[in-house]
Amino acid sequence: MSRPSLHIQITAHDRPGILAEILVFIVKFGWNVMDIKQFVFNGMLNLSILLNEDDDSLISPLKESLAKYAEERGYKVAIYPWKMESNSEASYPYRSVVTLLCSTFSSTAFLEITKTFSDLDINILRIEQLDSGDIHVLEFIIGTRKAHSTEDVLNALVLFKENNRVDIAVQEETYFRRNKRLIVFDADMTFLQCEVIDELGKLAGQGEKISSITRQAMSGKMDFKSALRKRVACLKGLPVKELAVLSENLPLTSGAENLVRILKHLGYKIALVSGGFDYFINKLCQRYDLDYGIANQLKIENGEVTGELEGEIIDAQAKENALISLAKKEGFSLRQVVAVGDGANDIKMLAKAGLGIAFNAKPIVQRQAQASINLHDLKLILYFLGINGVDLQELNEAVEKGVMQSWPKKR
Repeated sequence: MSRPSLHIQITAHDRPGILAEILVFIVKFGWNVMDIKQFVFNGMLNLSILLNEDDDSLISPLKESLAKYAEERGYKVAIYPWKMESNSEASYPYRSVVTLLCSTFSSTAFLEITKTFSDLDINILRIEQLDSGDIHVLEFIIGTRKAHSTEDVLNALVLFKENNRVDIAVQEETYFRRNKRLIVFDADMTFLQCEVIDELGKLAGQGEKISSITRQAMSGKMDFKSALRKRVACLKGLPVKELAVLSENLPLTSGAENLVRILKHLGYKIALVSGGFDYFINKLCQRYDLDYGIANQLKIENGEVTGELEGEIIDAQAKENALISLAKKEGFSLRQVVAVGDGANDIKMLAKAGLGIAFNAKPIVQRQAQASINLHDLKLILYFLGINGVDLQELNEAVEKGVMQSWPKKR
């Protein structure tokens, strides 16, 4: 014979002491607490307690006493029979986290995404609003009875994303989601709001020619190595002093500076792995105290660019290799790595990381990444790391109070 079990659900205007008052009755009538969950939403307490006991004669006294007490205090109380095997979360063992970023999130959009989940037999286990200021951020913990991949969920949400102009990240709900330790950025049009080689092209009087080749390469229409060599050849004779001036005026993407400060405060290792040039990447790493910079080596002789490269070309495969090497060097699992990029040569790097984010990326990249951001603010990445608006405010205050007083380094 199974032991009698109960699920008590209390709803009340929140104040200190409600749980203690309810536990007085549970203890008085000899029930055992098996599980308990409590949260407050908009000033209302929602309290659920699972109980069991050997003696079913104790059910009626507890129900009657609690009902009377709740009526006196203005609580709403419900008591249901409970079977352990009916635990909803246990019935959906395969978990993922879906994070949504948008400027507004309508009721229609809410209906659409919940219906999409329902149609696919995906159960919503929890919903949390991480922020609701200028950007609305919602986090759904979902579960399925059968194993699923993050790609399965992303594919199911493609139409929803297009209809509602929402940025989405899908991650496995594991310990590693909130324990990222290394972030690897592409530089051009990701950490920086320009293509450095295009800016060099303008200085060399080859702007349109180089920009055209860049567009083809970033869209995956031209082999990266060939495109890079063609563009570098156009820079032959460019004085190094022009590079120096440009390096002092590279435009950072909005939010990059604050993101770096916060990630450094949290103990992250930060890398720039770029198909651009080491001359600029090294200066960025020194200026913003980044841990690693990997890029192509621009050959310079007699104070001028020769139009050639030295050493290994940093293409898509080299970026992936660099990410793996950095994680291994630091002793991190690949699941603890975040990669951020926008071009076709970032796809392999994004796929290898625990979280790959397509940032204002070409369509070919967005289709293959776990997450995408189409707003020009790198700081939004923090929401995909599970940081909410309150956390973000606290981190900003810590940075502003001088926790990172030595940053950025003086030029």
